Amino acid sequence: MNQSPNSWHVSFSYARALQNTCLKTWGGRPENVKAAQDALLVQASTNSLAQLGKYTGEGESEEAKKGMFVKGYVY
Repeated sequence: MNQSPNSWHVSFSYARALQNTCLKTWGGRPENVKAAQDALLVQASTNSLAQLGKYTGEGESEEAKKGMFVKGYVY
């Protein structure tokens, strides 16, 4: 995506991927807040790597590796 010289930087929105694992980890339970925060840091790091074209999937949790495709999902 950013392989051609541009005067601007182009990126995808990784918001849904960033939120998904965190929300599932938290589940609305106060005792899961720290684990959800840790998941957020991991996801932010992997999203950063993806934006740079350096994402390998290494270190991702099994939950994060699951696809988020939902047939008929409307944004």
